Amino acid sequence: MFARADPALRRLSRRLRYRQGGIEAINAVLLTLPRVEEALTEFGARVEPPSVLHGPLVIHNAQRDYGNLRIGRNAHVGRLVVLDLAAPIEIGADCTISMGTTILTHSDVGDRPLAARYPRVVEPARIGDGAYLGANVTVLPGCHIGREAMVGAGAVVTRPVPDGAVVAGVPARAI
Repeated sequence: MFARADPALRRLSRRLRYRQGGIEAINAVLLTLPRVEEALTEFGARVEPPSVLHGPLVIHNAQRDYGNLRIGRNAHVGRLVVLDLAAPIEIGADCTISMGTTILTHSDVGDRPLAARYPRVVEPARIGDGAYLGANVTVLPGCHIGREAMVGAGAVVTRPVPDGAVVAGVPARAI
């Protein structure tokens, strides 16, 4: 019913939810919507039309808003994508981010004995114009994907991918 309501009523409802529960309340809304462009832009993301962003969408580590998220024109983001906004994520124009993909901008073992050996890392992620990420890809912090690069389904990207490269596997390697 929420998705079918008048756009002004949807915005009002989201604003009220934000006032009551902050950005975490809006994160919960993103899990219920079939399309999420409107809600993301309302709370600070830059999404250039005619991009298509399917819900449910999982946003992690947004502080007060979605200001760390930039999506270029004509991008496609599939269902059940996870975006970690501890640092900026930039998704270029004409990109496809397939369902189940996870884009991380931080790693942190927390307050554990391993923290001395593995300190917190926070690095932005950039997906170049025209890139394609297959279903269930994981992109680790600082691993930028080049322009018109292709990442095969299920790959774990552990280092930057050059422009035009085709990579697959765990860890992702050129094929």
